[in-house]
Amino acid sequence: MLSKTVVLISCSKVKRNYPCAARLLYDASRLFSKSLAYAQKITEDVYVLSSKYGLVPLDEVIAPYDETLNDKSAEELAAWGKWKAGQISERYDVRNTVFIILAGQNYYKPLRTYLPQIKLPLIGLPIGERLAKLDELLAISPTEQESMCHRLHKLFNAMPRYKWNTIDEIGFDSGIYIVFENGETYNSMDRIVRVGTHRSDGRLRARLKDHLVAENKDGSIFRKNIGRAILNKNNNGYLSVWNVDTSKKDTTIGLNGYDAAFQRKVEATVSEYMREHFSFVCFPVASKDERLRLEEGIIATLNRASDFQASPSWRGKHSPEYEIAQSGMWLKQGLDGTPLSENEYAAIEMSCSGNAHAKMQTSESAPLVVGTGPVGIRTADVVRYISNKLSKAKLTEAKSVIIVSGDVHKEMGLVSRMPTVCGAMRKLMKSGDKTHYAPPSGNGATLRIEYFL
Repeated sequence: MLSKTVVLISCSKVKRNYPCAARLLYDASRLFSKSLAYAQKITEDVYVLSSKYGLVPLDEVIAPYDETLNDKSAEELAAWGKWKAGQISERYDVRNTVFIILAGQNYYKPLRTYLPQIKLPLIGLPIGERLAKLDELLAISPTEQESMCHRLHKLFNAMPRYKWNTIDEIGFDSGIYIVFENGETYNSMDRIVRVGTHRSDGRLRARLKDHLVAENKDGSIFRKNIGRAILNKNNNGYLSVWNVDTSKKDTTIGLNGYDAAFQRKVEATVSEYMREHFSFVCFPVASKDERLRLEEGIIATLNRASDFQASPSWRGKHSPEYEIAQSGMWLKQGLDGTPLSENEYAAIEMSCSGNAHAKMQTSESAPLVVGTGPVGIRTADVVRYISNKLSKAKLTEAKSVIIVSGDVHKEMGLVSRMPTVCGAMRKLMKSGDKTHYAPPSGNGATLRIEYFL
């Protein structure tokens, strides 16, 4: 399920003196008006956090009132937060919703226990600096200063890189991979030259090995396209043979010009080029439908950006495939698809920030390996993932965070790795941390630990 983005704006002391829609009741407040303008740029799901009425849709008519959370006791704030969280959970699956809260601490702190994915762009800022920050946010437009294409490049360029010989270090089984090519840049960043995924669950590493390890162009359209460009650049007549799927039995019988030795040589040349020039990042996506949709969305977003262009020396310009030569990417499918929505970008950002899965460090002392497959997820990877969640929670001034093993297992896109997740959770416990529930078997999806920050 793709994450939604919801913006919550606090009410203001300044109000109109008659009943009207919430969007109008507070509009005399500059802070509210700027917050609303920013909120409506990024999502259609916007609500007011009212100290009296609770969660208020923008078009709901309410009467003016003289009530604030600033004079409430800790107990009253806690009760207000529980009430408001109940209203929110009636409308949204909070585990799959990113809440951007534009409000002071008395409005967001009571909600943090109930909303696992919170962003606080205005946290810690006095009123004047909040207004300045909102002006800055309003100036950043998907069609102006920072396009979606630019944001994608910033996001993916900041992630850990893999090469052909480190594929087994990827810490999850299903996801999307983003490929960079030496010499290709976009706004001083490495330029994305391919986006890919896999249809069958659990084949992320295997698919990458199809491209970068196995020397069989008929098992990888990526390899086939690299070979096409190499042969076409050299005006090599073997291109017509290379285009034929020769993996099926008896296909090569009678195939004019087929040369097994030369084909192996081309395969080796393709491998050498790909291993020397390509690096990649990847992020987990468990569902096939989501993988295919996000793959198409990223490709279409890049292809539609006017400043996304290949360098004059890019090898793909020699491709006989028009779509490749023109798009600047080693692919043909998805170029004219539907670009990413803001909600889809938020889902990708959340997945990447929670799973920038630092590469598994082989130098660590005897990391535990568990699970199916030739290489399983290590306890150290789960420890890093949970530690990252705790670090982010500290930035929101949270006092504690409750982690559930089943949630971590799902977020990381794992399969049959529950003992590893539970072991990592217990390993992270410090004096004072609390186990709220432990499954009778010891390891299961319901292990619930509260970590105090």
